[in-house]
Amino acid sequence: MGILLVIIFIVLILLRVPIALSLAAASAGAVLITGNLPPQVVFHRMTGGLSNFVLLAIPFFILAGNLMNNGGITTRIFRFANSLVGYIPGGLGHANVVASIIFSGMSGSAVADAGGLGMVEMKAMNDEGYEPEFSAAVTAASATIGPIIPPSIPMVVYGVMAEVSIGALFAGGFIPGLLLGLVMMIIIYFKAIKNDYPRNERFDFGELWASFKSAFLALLTPIIIIGGILSGIVTPTEAAVVATVYALFLGTVVYRQLKIKDIFRILIESMETTATVTFIIAAAASFAWLIAIEGIPADIAMVVGGISQKWIFLLLFNIFFLLLGTFMETLSIEVIMVPVLVPIMQMLGLNPLHMGVVLVLNLMIGLITPPIGMSLFITSKVGGVKLEKLYKAVLPFLLPLIGVLFLITYFDRLVTWLPDLLL
Repeated sequence: MGILLVIIFIVLILLRVPIALSLAAASAGAVLITGNLPPQVVFHRMTGGLSNFVLLAIPFFILAGNLMNNGGITTRIFRFANSLVGYIPGGLGHANVVASIIFSGMSGSAVADAGGLGMVEMKAMNDEGYEPEFSAAVTAASATIGPIIPPSIPMVVYGVMAEVSIGALFAGGFIPGLLLGLVMMIIIYFKAIKNDYPRNERFDFGELWASFKSAFLALLTPIIIIGGILSGIVTPTEAAVVATVYALFLGTVVYRQLKIKDIFRILIESMETTATVTFIIAAAASFAWLIAIEGIPADIAMVVGGISQKWIFLLLFNIFFLLLGTFMETLSIEVIMVPVLVPIMQMLGLNPLHMGVVLVLNLMIGLITPPIGMSLFITSKVGGVKLEKLYKAVLPFLLPLIGVLFLITYFDRLVTWLPDLLL
């Protein structure tokens, strides 16, 4: 049944059937054709895949991100970021990255970053004379930081599947996320020098102070979320609820940019996104369970067992997930592959915390890798840029990001040092 399951899934993907439907249909089709299991087991495993309490964090982080994008929070964050680094050559490009680092501490989603904050960033850059394709490329690349610096929806899913502390995963993403931001800003700097991109004339402390005061309450959001989780005051799920309530308070009471009609629209959009995400997780859970009972993880573990050197396995791991992340949805990859990976990691003595951050970064790079990267589609649509031009513009960012990936892969203390210190 395992081979049939994979064949049906591949055929459906090639026919451009949505990923969630492909996973569910492959599971149901394989069970019906072979007759080895009752058909209702597929639906039982789908509902079972959503039965973990921690997954409640996902809809709340999605809602919090939408409230921030519509409630004036993202605009204030971007203004503060621009006043902080806008005087460096390529100023608004650097502000784009810094704003993404700050916003990363709120939404936990690369898609929310690219689609919400990205709209503000790209408009500002285009108005200042940056090429639209460069603005879109910077926005798509900086959005990859979102699920690396906590909170992170992909890390929540990985933590549930691999039974790893989500707080430790969140802490482990800080240093890799800052490294990503640093290499992006280096690329932007040299591109700005070459193309003579505009920047602020000088550093203006008065503007920095004014923008800081305007964004102060918004900037408290990541401190509240991450501080609450790492201190043990709240769980990741409770932190997502706190973020949602706080974003709603800022948007309605403090900034007064959210009206009742806006809230209803945001709720509907968030429910649609949540339904899509949870359907993918449910369908992938059923698919992964059928793969597991067929003994495929054990077979893979036997093959991998022949690789005696960890560095070779880590190299193959990165190559495999970089390729897989270019054409499959992030959460479905996690739900399918993590149960396969856990016994292999145990056998090779690999730290599941370290591997979780490495896996998520692989999948985030996949979001900006042509031809299918999800963030590329979003920024192309929001920024009005042709995909062909965006593919070319984003390529200079890919190699340094992959460099950071391999750096944290082979120097695991870059991931584990902070969790060990804090937790």
